[in-house]
Amino acid sequence: MKIIITVLMVAALAVGGWFYFNKADDTDDLLTTIGDTNINEVNTQETTNDARQVVTPGSYSVDISTSEVRWAGKKPLIDGYINSGTIGLTEGTITVSDDVATGSFTIDMNTLAVGSTAKKPGKESLLEGHLKGTGWFNVAEFPTALFVITKVTPRADSDVTFEYDVTGDLTMKDVTNEISFPATIYESVDGNINVEAVTVLDRTKWGITSMSGSFFDDLADNVIDDNVQLSFSLKAEKD
Repeated sequence: MKIIITVLMVAALAVGGWFYFNKADDTDDLLTTIGDTNINEVNTQETTNDARQVVTPGSYSVDISTSEVRWAGKKPLIDGYINSGTIGLTEGTITVSDDVATGSFTIDMNTLAVGSTAKKPGKESLLEGHLKGTGWFNVAEFPTALFVITKVTPRADSDVTFEYDVTGDLTMKDVTNEISFPATIYESVDGNINVEAVTVLDRTKWGITSMSGSFFDDLADNVIDDNVQLSFSLKAEKD
């Protein structure tokens, strides 16, 4: 039942809104420096535990207008060089039963947007075009990404903590990899599903190797981290 909720969160992941970020164990450091993209603020502003409950069985549709997916990445050798932005979903569906959760989410790669360029203010549109180009996401040839849920596992005391582990297949640029991440998933008093999470992806697993120190030598401080942070704040309404 609660397990099924997680489906929604994965949707965000599929979003593929990732650029360049630090390693997974650096996530907390990045969160403290991004400012407006700090997911810690999202995790506390919506509801308290008293207003949360386990998701009830049924079919749900992602509310595109109120859901948000953010990405952040960095040049690890330049202090404070963190860029961030958003990316949007075109649709997402979730089906919840007593012990199984299924769902799929389609991401519109054309909506990838740059909200902040740490060291080059005013160059957001230039970076956006760069990320959509052939060296990165090649949006013209691959306009969408897809995330399909394969497994949702409740953590200990999930009835109280609403913590789950989500596993699914993320397809971008015709490359599919399995990803897993923790998520907070619950039903609010209005009957909507809410998903909050922070995770890190290795962009090179989808063939995006531009400016990667793992593939190219002599990049000096121009190297862009292989890992990218994604943070989600998602809502889904019952059909």
